[in-house]
This record gives sequence, C-alpha cells and structure tokens, in this order.
Amino acid sequence: MTIIAVENLVKKYDGHTALDGLNFTVQTGDIFGFLGPNGAGKTTTIRILTSIIKADSGDVLIDGHSVFKEQLAVKKIINALPESNGYYDWMTAYEYLKFFSRLYEEKESKQDIHKLLEDVGLEGKEDHLIHRYSRGMKQRLGIARALVNKPKILFLDEPTNGLDPKGRRDIHDLLIDLNRKHGMTVFLSTHLLDDVERLCNRIAIINYGKIVRAGDIKKGTIEDIFFLATKEGTL
Repeated sequence: MTIIAVENLVKKYDGHTALDGLNFTVQTGDIFGFLGPNGAGKTTTIRILTSIIKADSGDVLIDGHSVFKEQLAVKKIINALPESNGYYDWMTAYEYLKFFSRLYEEKESKQDIHKLLEDVGLEGKEDHLIHRYSRGMKQRLGIARALVNKPKILFLDEPTNGLDPKGRRDIHDLLIDLNRKHGMTVFLSTHLLDDVERLCNRIAIINYGKIVRAGDIKKGTIEDIFFLATKEGTL
C-alpha cells in the first residue's frame, strides 16, 4: 500500500529549479533510501514532505492526506530527526522527551519515557545532561524524540553523518528494529552506500531535481545502480 505519493513537485529558489517535476512513491513498511549528490534536492524534498516549506506546484499525499491542504492530519502521523541545533543541552534526556511529549499533547508517563529511552539504547542515561552526550547518543535521543507521537513515518536526513563505524552500526540496528517490531515506514536521505545496503529495501536516486533511478534493491546491487546512473550521465 502506498503511504507517500509525490506528484510533480516543483520548487524554485531565486530562479534556480531545485525540484523539477519530482515523482515517486513509498510503500507502507519500507525503509526507503533517498539518494543523490549534494545539491540534488534531497533536503528540499524532505522539508516539503514534512511541511516545513511549500512547493511551487505539485502535491504530496501522505497516508491519503495532502501535505499542503491537510497539514495537521499529516503532522500527527509523521516525525523527523532534529537537526544538530535541535537539542537543548541544559536539559536532561528525560526533561527533553517530557517537554516534546507535552508539545505533541501526548500524555507520556515517566514509565513511557523511560521505555522510549530504553528502546533507543539510552537506558540509565535519562538523568544525564544532553551537553554530555556524544554525537551518537544525541542521534539516539533525536530518534526517541521523533517517536514521541508514535508516527507511522519517520523522516531521517543523513542520520549517520559524522558518526564512527560503531555509531553507524548502532543507528542501523536501531532503525531495523523499529521497522521490524513496529512496522514503521522509514524515509532515509543519505549519500552513504553502506547505509543503503544495510537498511533499505527500496530506493530512489535524485539528481538535478529529478528521479533518475527508482525501485527495489537487493544487497550488493547498489554500486551497480550508481554505476549505471553515472554511466548514463544521470549522476
């Protein structure tokens, strides 16, 4: 079943076309890899899909709701990993999640928040100040924050960027667990082939604001897909 349908999205900035008639779909339960070089339109697409910015034309349907006409309905069923400046370093992890649960009007109990932290591998760290967290721990906390409203779809923009190999593996394991245990659809924007090979069952490759390749993926084929796209001059 299609849970995200992107239809003819166009977005321009000061005469530059960032998205040029973008079309693709994501199915329920996918870990969907959204790939492309820097400047290809990945972040712009995520910002439109999560209602941060508007497209100039086209539409996005998320679980049947238009992102542009039914924003409140969409925001109830999605969430995203915060950017690096989205952490309040003076708070503890518990205070941080409690704060966001109130913003989402989710009446999370102390036990619920401890369970969230346990699910992302931060058990026992709930009373630690966030400024003492490593980058990997902040990524885990950000994912916990994104789970506060129990979303159907989790959007991640370069979630393992800057992490060491162990940190990346830990985030991989966490996302696989969330997908398998809870059936959560994960939309993953990345330029790291290792992320894609380990996590994704379907991908789309974007360049110059257009999809140049899309479809199912099997382990060991991602380099071939990138090679073909490069050979054809689409990347």
